[in-house]
Parts: sequence; structure tokens; C-alpha cells
Amino acid sequence: MAERFPKLVVPLESRNASRRVPSRHGPGPFGFRGAGRVETIKRLDYVHEICTVHDYVNEAIKVNIGRLPPREVERLFMDKLRLLLLEAFPNSVVKFESPKVDQGIDFIASLQMPDGPSLEFLVECNSQPRPSQVRYSDVPSVSIKRDFDKETHKVRRSQSWIFAAPFVSPRLAEVCWDRGWGWFDLAGNCRIGVPGLLYLDRKGNQPVHRPSRPDANLGTPEAARVLRALLKSEHEKVRWASQRDLQEATEPGVSLGLVNKIVAHLRGEGYLADDGSDGWRVVDPERLLFAWRDAYRFDRLPRSEWFTLLKAPEIEKAMREVNMGNEMRAAWAAFSAAERQAPMVRQPKFWLMVSDDLADWIREGLKATPVETGANLTLLTAPDRGYLAGAKEEDQAGPCTHPLQTYVDTWHAGGRGQEAAQAVLDRRLKPLWAKITTS
Repeated sequence: MAERFPKLVVPLESRNASRRVPSRHGPGPFGFRGAGRVETIKRLDYVHEICTVHDYVNEAIKVNIGRLPPREVERLFMDKLRLLLLEAFPNSVVKFESPKVDQGIDFIASLQMPDGPSLEFLVECNSQPRPSQVRYSDVPSVSIKRDFDKETHKVRRSQSWIFAAPFVSPRLAEVCWDRGWGWFDLAGNCRIGVPGLLYLDRKGNQPVHRPSRPDANLGTPEAARVLRALLKSEHEKVRWASQRDLQEATEPGVSLGLVNKIVAHLRGEGYLADDGSDGWRVVDPERLLFAWRDAYRFDRLPRSEWFTLLKAPEIEKAMREVNMGNEMRAAWAAFSAAERQAPMVRQPKFWLMVSDDLADWIREGLKATPVETGANLTLLTAPDRGYLAGAKEEDQAGPCTHPLQTYVDTWHAGGRGQEAAQAVLDRRLKPLWAKITTS
């Protein structure tokens, strides 16, 4: 099929050469006139035989996608993909054509490698993408198809899928790559791989188009209550029958409107999926935990630094007295909880979490003194009882926060906190999730 679009060959005379590109669109979406525009091209001085390109740059042109017709947006994607491929193969020609059958894609890009096979990229474009659209797309998740020469047994043609969007969020990039798809955006960020032949990985470009803010903020204490209910293995929930069912599992309770807002957001991000009936389920609890961890505001927890002469057994005794006959209101937290739940990192400081009405009482019970330096006890004050929900005794080692809470707190506690948090994830959370999923 004849090429329908003008060829755009990128001269690479210097590392940071500037060239003037004539504007085909007049004062169109980029606002440039007929005089053209100056574009910086980066030369790749060394490219392996198996082309691998890692580039961290910061070059972008703003564009309002919402005001462009679909055909124009598709042309922008073609031009950007052309530039990316020509950086890897500067002496080649990239051709575009429409799919001959309904393959669930928008266009096909092809390129003949020098002394190598032909590369074909089946590109699906989406101007307002959500990770759930990729995870449950009709396009096959197997990203690579190859044709071999019968005589030489070498690859003659390699075909792979690519997802294109104006802006690709980290979550969207993660879902694409897990599915086996390459991806790129209009800023030039990309991750495109053809095993043994090509690997493009570019990050750092400022987005040319950023969608509206997320529908839900996972970093609030109220959102954390819903996330704990979704992730707690004690609920033994492979699926949830309704949002009201989830609302009743939150501690303390939240409004049904907030549950609806968070569930809708997590569905769009591909963390939740319908299970074929009226209910839904958590698809990937580990990645959902990571999303909560990244949004979690550990710095907003009220925190006090104290010094006490009491030893661990005496502190445990004081906490048991506080919790006797009541719900858990004091527990080991962060490093101290991680050390008891999944021993990995030892450090000399005690970490406790108490409900907000017990801070003064616990200080007296522990005979602790506030200090500016030399503290050996860090007290975290829980904003609501959800932070202590699920806390329980750990093999006579005293009450500890739930492993979910231990994980997010320890991850942000500094020092070797991330190492200790990973041990909690590997030894306590993953086995419980696996047990529920396979039961």
C-alpha cells in the first residue's frame, strides 16, 4: 500500500543539533506559522547491533488534545513514533498504513531494519486512556509474532503491539508492559521492545497533555479505611457483592459516596475488576498496596520523641494494661512491629502507636520524658481508630499494628525502613493473599 503520509527524515549531524521543520498545519494545534519551528534533535553516537536506547530528556511541546479532530491526533502519534524509530535506525524509512481487517488497532507502522528483519508495530491510540482499558482490551496480550525464513531460519518479520496516548501515567505504563505491550506518548516518553532486535526506553519528558486530576485521593485517612478493607486478608474476600458490603467492612465507617468514588477510581486504574456477576474483586492486591503506599502521608502523623528507661517487656506490660477489656488502643508500630512480624532489621529505638486520647496516659505509664535529642522511643498518634484496626498480639511479643499498617509506616520511616517493609510484605502479606486467592 502506498504511503499516505509525508516522510519525515531526521538529520542527526550533531549531538544537540537544531533544525527548522516546516509547519504542515499552519497555525494549527502547536500555534506555529509557515516559517516553521525549531526542534532539538539528540544524536545517538553509539547504538548496539541489537538496538537498545535509554534516553532521559526534558523536551516537550504543549498541545490541547481535546480541541483536535481524531484524525489530527492520529497524525501526531504517527509523527512521534516516526521520530522515535528513526533515532534508533536513522537510515531507515518508516511507513504507515491502515489495518486491512478489524484488529482493534488504529494504524500499522513498518520499518525495514538494515540487514535484518522487517518490524511491524500495531498501534492502538486512545486520547483519554485508563489502565483498565488496556488490562481488559480485546487485543491479544501476546505482544510478539514472528515469521521465520524456512531456509535460513532467521526472523523475517516481527510484529508487536504498541499503545499510544497523549500522556502515559506510571500506572498505565506498568499495565501496558505487564500485558506485553510497548507504549509511547506525545512527549516522546516510551518503552518499546522487540526481543533481540530493539529496545527503546525514554523517560523524563514533560507531558504535552496531562489529564484532569485523579477522581480520588488515596492519601487521605478516610480513603485509607476503604483500602484497608480491600486489602485485609482477614476479610477473606475474593470478591465483594456490593459497595455497601465494602462500606460495612470499613473501620471506622465512611460514607457510601466515598466508597463509590474510590471503587470507581480503582476500577479505572485496573485494580478492581468485575467477576462476571454483580460483584467485583481485587485484581492485584500487591500493586494496590503500592499505590496506597505512594499516596500515604506518613509525615502528617502526629509524632513525639521521648526517652524512657523501661525495657521492651515492661513496655509490653503497659500496653496490655491499656488494651485490657477494650479494643486495641496501643501497639508496637513501624520498626518495632516489623521486627516482631518479620524480623529483618534491628534498631535501638522503640516505636509505638496509640489512639489520640491516650498520649498523656501512656507517657506517664512508660515514665517517658519528651526530649529534643537522644530519644529512644517514637510515639505515633493515630488520627482515627482505623490505624489500629486489626492490631493483635504477635506470639507473646506484645500487640502490633496490622501488617498492612506496619508496611506503609515502616516504608516511610527512613533508615532501613524499606528493607524492613519488604520483609513484612514477603513473609506476612503475600502468603495470606495467595491463600485467599487459591482457596
